[in-house]
Amino acid sequence: MARRHPGPAPGRARPRTGLPHTGVGESPALKLCEATLKGPAATSERTDALVAALGLPPAARYGAEVQLKTFERLADNGLSRLPHKDDQPYLWFPETIEGRIGLVGEGADIPCSMALTLSIAGMYQLVKDRRIDVSGTLTCTALHPEPLVVQHGDAWVRPEEGIPLEHGLRHPFLLYRLWLRDADGGSWWLEGRKFVRARRDVWRQTRALTVRIGVEGEPARYEGEIVVPSDSYVRDQIDGIKVDPRLTAQEKRAAKLTWLAWFGMETGRSVLGPFARAAADLLDLRQTPNLTERNR
Repeated sequence: MARRHPGPAPGRARPRTGLPHTGVGESPALKLCEATLKGPAATSERTDALVAALGLPPAARYGAEVQLKTFERLADNGLSRLPHKDDQPYLWFPETIEGRIGLVGEGADIPCSMALTLSIAGMYQLVKDRRIDVSGTLTCTALHPEPLVVQHGDAWVRPEEGIPLEHGLRHPFLLYRLWLRDADGGSWWLEGRKFVRARRDVWRQTRALTVRIGVEGEPARYEGEIVVPSDSYVRDQIDGIKVDPRLTAQEKRAAKLTWLAWFGMETGRSVLGPFARAAADLLDLRQTPNLTERNR
């Protein structure tokens, strides 16, 4: 029977074996995380000072705009391809809008609804134009007994950089421009706008669309307001987001998060603008004898 080697006596340290101790407190991975989180920030001060001392031109910052121009230059040279409206959508989601319209100058008492699909062919169009592709149908018996089909549609987020079209308090948030066709071949146009003001009903403002509708080549014949129902907003525009099935699961999650982050940021900027302007007007207590702007 083999003789068992006795362990170290109580109170005596174990002999060194030359192998690193892998306890939780001294884990190499933990040390690496600590160095990453607690280490000083990496800056380019010394490099910038050396470039200035040698009289060299400073490095150009490679930001989003430069990257966008690089992408366009590659497309011009035939080395890449820009996303197109007819491509397989990169991301899309449904939007349901309901309300009432009426003849211009009269009461809005005609039911009207829209079942739309908002999509993007790629992030390029968001960065370049803040534009979203729109398709779907418009149902309104005053226009035609059958639903009108969107032949071409675009929506712009924060058009005109969110600056009011006139000297007013309504800041543009979304602009819809649709070209539709009815079952008899007639052509119609629709223009819808969402505005944000410094009021407490911000949630409704971001869902309400003021529309004007007319026959192609003619001025507006109908006008009114249609609203995205509050109970369908999250279901359709957040939970209902679909992504190109050719992407991997990780790419799909990244696409959804990127879209929600981008649109959330633009919505925040649109909402913050009117309130910041109202706060600036409220805090401006100067007694200015001369008007700083001409009457419009």
